[in-house]
Amino acid sequence: MTPFIANIIKQGCPTVDIGAPFIEIVQTLAKAHTGTLVVVDKNRKVMGILSERDIVRHLSRQKAVESCTAKNLMTKNIISADSKVTSSGLMALMVQNNIRHVPIINNGELLGLVSITDVITRLLDKQLKEAELMKEWINS
Repeated sequence: MTPFIANIIKQGCPTVDIGAPFIEIVQTLAKAHTGTLVVVDKNRKVMGILSERDIVRHLSRQKAVESCTAKNLMTKNIISADSKVTSSGLMALMVQNNIRHVPIINNGELLGLVSITDVITRLLDKQLKEAELMKEWINS
């Protein structure tokens, strides 16, 4: 496991129960300061992922959301990674699948949720450190 992923896991993962009503979903999104929640069942098994995009997509079909549950709104096809993934690997996965969040799952256990902002920040930090090392090497 990379230090980057270890840090993501320490942050926890915003989740919502598969049967949660719409009002609970939006309250959880607001409280977690995130645009995505991992949908879990009572045993914390990952059932889907629910983003602001899913809610907007549902609304765009002129469907009411007030009576919806997480199960009605979530994306069932989960694109995830395990804890051995690198930041570069995550970036490639996100770009290839046009997604902004990737759950980290090992052997069915939800460990964390990585956002595209997390990955971009990590890659920029890495590039800045490499540039600084190159400057030091050139000037030595």
